[in-house]
Amino acid sequence: MAALEDDWTDESEEEEPPPPEPATPDVSEESEDEVLEKPKVSAEPTISKKTGRPKKVMSQKQLDALAKGRATRDVGRAQRKTIKQENDVVKKKRRETLIVKKAVRIKKREIMEEAALELSSDESGESDVEIKQVKRAVAKKRAKKKVAAKKAEVVTPAQPAFVFY
Repeated sequence: MAALEDDWTDESEEEEPPPPEPATPDVSEESEDEVLEKPKVSAEPTISKKTGRPKKVMSQKQLDALAKGRATRDVGRAQRKTIKQENDVVKKKRRETLIVKKAVRIKKREIMEEAALELSSDESGESDVEIKQVKRAVAKKRAKKKVAAKKAEVVTPAQPAFVFY
């Protein structure tokens, strides 16, 4: 019986050869220079993961429409991008002009404050023309402040005609 047990083997004990590895394309120097192309669509329909049914293959007319839509989308993206860049340039220029204007206003204000301090100190030996110009400018600023204060006081919210409880 020992001879029978040695000859007998279980199917599960047999060693199966490993499955063959998928063939890899040979890489040559010539193929590196060429542009890689999309693989051609196989005639076999692909199977959907959700339904398990084969997917419908798109007709050439549908593929052309899809390509046309993608091209239109790309053109729209490019247009929106250029418009956005132009708007950014305009905003940047506007911001720069506003900054320059504000800097000029600040500088003028500083000059006026310095002139007002010099007038109040009575130590300056400036000509009468410059003093008169500074006095006029200071008077105009004070007048503007008074007018703005009066406008702020005049504007009061109107009382509603009816009161609901």
